[in-house]
Amino acid sequence: MLPYPHRCTDPLIYSRSGHSKRIGVFIDRDGTLIEEKHYLHRISDMKFLPGIVSGLRKLTSIGMSLYLFTNQAGIAHGHFDEATLAAIHHHLLRQLRAVGIGFRGLLYCPHHPEAEISTYRCDCGGRKPKADLLFQAALYDRVNLAKSFVIGDKLGDIVAGKKAGTKTILVLTGYGRQEAANIAENSLPDYIAPNLAAAIHWVISQSSCGPDNPFRGEELVDKIADPQDIGSCTRKNKQYLR
Repeated sequence: MLPYPHRCTDPLIYSRSGHSKRIGVFIDRDGTLIEEKHYLHRISDMKFLPGIVSGLRKLTSIGMSLYLFTNQAGIAHGHFDEATLAAIHHHLLRQLRAVGIGFRGLLYCPHHPEAEISTYRCDCGGRKPKADLLFQAALYDRVNLAKSFVIGDKLGDIVAGKKAGTKTILVLTGYGRQEAANIAENSLPDYIAPNLAAAIHWVISQSSCGPDNPFRGEELVDKIADPQDIGSCTRKNKQYLR
C-alpha cells in the first residue's frame, strides 16, 4: 500500500504505546531524489536521479523508515494544483514500489508567505526551513528524531533537520553546489555528499539501526496530538480530533 500523503495542515495520528524507536531518513524530493525541474507539474518530466535504487533498498533492508518531505509552493503560486501533485506522487511512489522500495510517509507543504493564491498565503510551520513536518512525523509515527537523518540539496533542508535534532546531509545534486557556497553556522550539515547514493552510504555508516533496533512495520494506532511546536499556519488551519 502506498503511504498516505500528509499535508502540513492535516490532523495528526500517533501511537501511545512505548517510546520513540523508529529511525527515519527524511529525503527531499526535487534535486535530491528526482531531477530538479522548476515547478514540476507533468509526470512525463519526472526522472529519478542515477544510483538511488540500491541505496534506498539498503536502508529499508536494515529497518530504516523512509519519508519524503517536500515544499510545494508551485501550488501556492498557481502553477499546478494539489490534485496534480497527488498524481505525481502516486506515480513516483508506484515506480519505487515496483523495484521493492517503500516509503513509510510522504509529507508536503503547499504554502508560501507570498502566495499568488490567497488560501495558501501564510508563513507555515510546515514549510522548510521550518521543521514542523519533521515534528509531525515524530508524533504520528514514533520517529526518534535524534537518531534520524535529513538529506536534501538546499540549506533549508539542513536548517529544518538541525531544528528537529536530526543529523543532516547536503547533496551536491540539484541546487546543492550553489547552496554549499552559502553555508553558515546555522546551516552547517553534518556531511556533504556528491549525491543521494553517497549520502545513504554515510547514513548507514553512522546509524545504530539493525538487529538491535527491531522496530519496523507496526500499525499506527489511536488519535491525535496538539504539539506545541506546530507553526502559525498549521496551528490556525488544523482541525484537531478530540
